[in-house]
Amino acid sequence: MTEPIRPKSLVKLDKELPVYKAVSKKSEDISQEILKYLTSDDLKCLKDYPIQNLVKDAEAFGPELKRQKLETNQIRKFLDAINRLKAKLAQDDQEIEQSQMKEEEKEKAKFAKVKDEILLLKPKLAYAAARQDAVKSLSKVMSAAIDKVHTKEDFDRLVQLIESIIAYHKAEDGK
Repeated sequence: MTEPIRPKSLVKLDKELPVYKAVSKKSEDISQEILKYLTSDDLKCLKDYPIQNLVKDAEAFGPELKRQKLETNQIRKFLDAINRLKAKLAQDDQEIEQSQMKEEEKEKAKFAKVKDEILLLKPKLAYAAARQDAVKSLSKVMSAAIDKVHTKEDFDRLVQLIESIIAYHKAEDGK
């Protein structure tokens, strides 16, 4: 069976956000480029992270995490925590929709119930990174992404990011 062709570089092309060129295969470089992008002043919130860029970043980052020997279950633990928050947000959405609040107040109230819990994912990531070196790159990237979560749309983009990373990690036969 022939080996599938994998991208050799990461290229970001976006008119509004900083452009970065080919990245070497070292995880520090890939994660540093993603971090630079996530922490740039031009990216105010995670929903502004173009989906094409998110997929390209995950396509490069997921396999690198596999090469670092990061196991899928380590990433899935984080995804499971996010999915619990996603379910809670959906449940709270139903309760708030039935209330007598104005639409603008409803939107704020929906997200306010899980915002603190989203921030509390950062210490969990830090703990996992302290226990296993292979988690450090993931921890840095996801912590920077969490810092850009201010609305439900930002949270949805965070979910897309972690799901994409897992998909490309697993595509590399990650275990």
